[in-house]
Amino acid sequence: MSDSAQPNWILPADIPFAQLKAKDLEECIYWLLDAMGARDLEWRIGGEGGGAADGGRDLEATFYVPSPDGDLEPQRWWVECKGRQGTVEPDQVKSAVNNATMIKNLGYLVIATNTGFSNPTRDWVKAWQSDHPLPKIKLWDRAYLERLLSQHPGVVLRLFSEALSPAGVLKAVSYRFWERIESSPIRALRTLWAEREQLEIEPKELVALVANEVAHGDLRARPWAAATASDDLAQGVHAALANAPYLVLRASKIGVAQDSLFKTFAHLILAAVQVLQVGGLATLVTDSLARRSERTLPDEVIDIFLTPILHQILGELQDVCSSDCDRVFTELTTIVGSDDPIQTYWRAINPKGRVEDDEPGSVLRMEKHDGPCKVGYCLDRENGCPLFSLEPSNANLPECLNVVERVSAFRYTEAMARE
Repeated sequence: MSDSAQPNWILPADIPFAQLKAKDLEECIYWLLDAMGARDLEWRIGGEGGGAADGGRDLEATFYVPSPDGDLEPQRWWVECKGRQGTVEPDQVKSAVNNATMIKNLGYLVIATNTGFSNPTRDWVKAWQSDHPLPKIKLWDRAYLERLLSQHPGVVLRLFSEALSPAGVLKAVSYRFWERIESSPIRALRTLWAEREQLEIEPKELVALVANEVAHGDLRARPWAAATASDDLAQGVHAALANAPYLVLRASKIGVAQDSLFKTFAHLILAAVQVLQVGGLATLVTDSLARRSERTLPDEVIDIFLTPILHQILGELQDVCSSDCDRVFTELTTIVGSDDPIQTYWRAINPKGRVEDDEPGSVLRMEKHDGPCKVGYCLDRENGCPLFSLEPSNANLPECLNVVERVSAFRYTEAMARE
C-alpha cells in the first residue's frame, strides 16, 4: 500500500527544519529511504557531526527496480546529509560529487539538506551530469523533503507527529499497520478518536485502527467498529478477512505475534454481528476469505484462518457469559484476560467508549447439567451450552454466528442497563 501526496496531511510549518541537522537530518532521510522501499539500508552513524570518517556518505541503500525483461536490478544509492543554517556551500556539493565518481557501480548520489542549494550550484551539477552519466545526482532541498514527507506520513508520525493533520495521522497509522504490522503511539489514536466525526475512514484504515487498539490492550476506550456505520463496517470486515492470509504470513515473516491479528478479526466480526443479518455476514466472511481464488476454496483451507477467529470470539463470550452463570463454572479467566475486565467487556461495542478502572472478575469452566441458562437456551443433560459445545468451522459458520448474535445481544443489553 502506498501513500499518495495530499496537501492536508502535512503541516510543513510544524516540521522543525531549522533544527534538522547532523544526526536528526540523517535519521529523517533514513526513514524516508526505508519508507520508499530501500533495501540493505545502512546508516553510517559517526559520520559528519559524529566525530568519525564516513567514507563520503552518511547513508547507503539499494533499490531494486524492474528491468525491461521483468528482472529486478539493484540500484546503489549514497546519501550525503548537509544540515545548515543557510544555503549549502558549493564546494561541499562539488566535493561530494567528485568523491562519488571514484565508486564503481554507484547509481545515485543524493545530497540532502534542510535548507537549499544556490542556482550556480544547481547549474554546476547539471553541467557535470551532462558529461558523467553515472552516478546520477539528486539535490534534495527543504521543499523537496516536504514533498517526500507528504507522500510518507508514517515517517512524519515517527519523527514529527505534531506536523500531521488528523487526516495525515490516520494515513500514517494505516501505513504502519499494513506495511509493517506496527502499532502507532496511543496519542495518535486519541487524536483520531477526538476528530473521528471529521474524518473519512476507509475500510483498511478501520482495520488498522482496531488492530492498534488491540495492540494497546483496550478496545473499550475507542470502539472504532461500534462507531462505524453498518455498510462501512461490512467493508472493514471484508478488507480484514480478504487480506488475512497476507497479514498473518507477513506477521510470521517479521516475527510479530499473530494472536493480535486474530483478535482484530474476531472483534470486527463481533461488532458486525450486532448490526448485520447473520446469513449475510456468514456469506461475507466466507467469500472474503476465499476471494483470492476463482472458485470457492475448500472448507479445510478456509478453516486455517477462520477457526482461530471463531475460537477467539466464542472464547471471549464463554468467559463473559459464564462469569455469573448458574450452569457453567470455571476457575480462571482465559481469553478476555486481566487487562480487559469482564465487567466492562461490552463497552468495546458501545459507541460511547466509556472506560472505568474496574477490577476483573474470575471466570469458571464446568457445566452443571440441571442449571438454567440466563440467555434463554433450553438446555439439559443432552444439550449443553452452545458456547462450549460448538466446534467452530466454516461448515457451521451460520450456527456459530447465530449463537454469537444471541448471546452478545442479551449480555450487551444487560450490561448497558447497569451502566
